[in-house]
Amino acid sequence: MLTWRKIASFLVLLLLVAAGIFYFQKTLSVMVTHPGRGQAIEAVYATGTVESSVTVRIAPERAARLVALTADEGVKVKTGQILARFDDAELQANLQEMRIRQLNAEQHVSRMEKLYQRGATSIELLEQARADANAAKAVTQRFQVQVNSLTLFSPVDGEVIRRDGEVGDFIPVNQPVFYLRKADTPLRLVVDVDEEDIPAVKSGQPVLITTDAFAGQVFHATVSDITPKGDAVTRSYRVRVILPASIPLLIGMTAEANIITAQREHALLVPNSALINNTVWLFKAGKAVQQPVKIGAKNADKTEIIEGISEQDLLIVDPPLSLKANQPVNAKMQEISGAQS
Repeated sequence: MLTWRKIASFLVLLLLVAAGIFYFQKTLSVMVTHPGRGQAIEAVYATGTVESSVTVRIAPERAARLVALTADEGVKVKTGQILARFDDAELQANLQEMRIRQLNAEQHVSRMEKLYQRGATSIELLEQARADANAAKAVTQRFQVQVNSLTLFSPVDGEVIRRDGEVGDFIPVNQPVFYLRKADTPLRLVVDVDEEDIPAVKSGQPVLITTDAFAGQVFHATVSDITPKGDAVTRSYRVRVILPASIPLLIGMTAEANIITAQREHALLVPNSALINNTVWLFKAGKAVQQPVKIGAKNADKTEIIEGISEQDLLIVDPPLSLKANQPVNAKMQEISGAQS
């Protein structure tokens, strides 16, 4: 027979069971993992353009009309090879006229020397004839130089990488018609690095290069030099990266560069999803505990932790925004690789 005491004890037991079920239903479930060890890389990101390390620009010294092209883009040329000719008809006529004047002046000098030897003229008239002949020769030479300037020659062995101008075009003075890449010179990637990052960049540092033209490929190169003067408008410095001959990038391509400024092996790494404002949540004694940390290198999915936690700690992955300090949680282990690339 049930007594009131037995009934009361049964009701208390039911209340305790219900309270336990309610508690566990309300306890938050989280995924946890241990921090891992791997390689931490600090890098400076920049973008730039591929260019020749030695580019020779060839332009006329006089404004003239282009009448002949003897080389084109992609053609390899030798030193002294003719690349183009400009209209020199007027200068050729002037040159021919001056050659005749020079010849007449020299013949006059010859006659005056014979007259002077016979005492039929003065030394002053002879010297004047010689001066006139020298002047005519100088003018002839000047016209010859001007005529020569209307033929463009290659000053180096190299390859034509760009040509601007067609036969019939009037080319202004000093406007380049040909751009040559000097033979046996490497290509380089010139990138703009923000002034805040430039102190970490040094010559000889390795560079990882990617480009849309070769999607999925990573090329390895080296920092060559850094310009000592920055751009006050863009607040950046030019950094030149020498490209090995094996890299198939072409002049004019744009590329992205990650300049490796530091690299540490066996660094303590955590998933980026575990970090919130330089803090992480740890699982300790069934509760969530917030822990400030000092971070180091960071990449797309992991971050280096310099101070604040150890490998033995259990780290809450993707902590909910509603999580509160010392809140009871149920933890489930998630294994995450510690390597960082």
